[in-house]
Amino acid sequence: MNKRQELQTERVSTRISKSVKVKAQANLEKRGLTIAEYMRIVLSSVAENGLPTNFGQPNQEVLDSIHEMIDAKANDNLLPGGTVEEFERKLNS
Repeated sequence: MNKRQELQTERVSTRISKSVKVKAQANLEKRGLTIAEYMRIVLSSVAENGLPTNFGQPNQEVLDSIHEMIDAKANDNLLPGGTVEEFERKLNS
């Protein structure tokens, strides 16, 4: 890649909720970064090193829930869930 190619840039855009943007901006400002600077850092890292090895792995709370469901199924003691609509209502409440 020659110098001229290195200086060419591309625009990356995404849509997020206003509250996420405001919170992210506030946290990044504490570290002296803008959203654009942070995105350049993250995307450059992914381009050079790939995604972190733990990317997309569930946290402990999710793992505990999965194990709870596995145990319930193994003991033929399924947890009450109802319909998909009821489940979604409970998630959103």
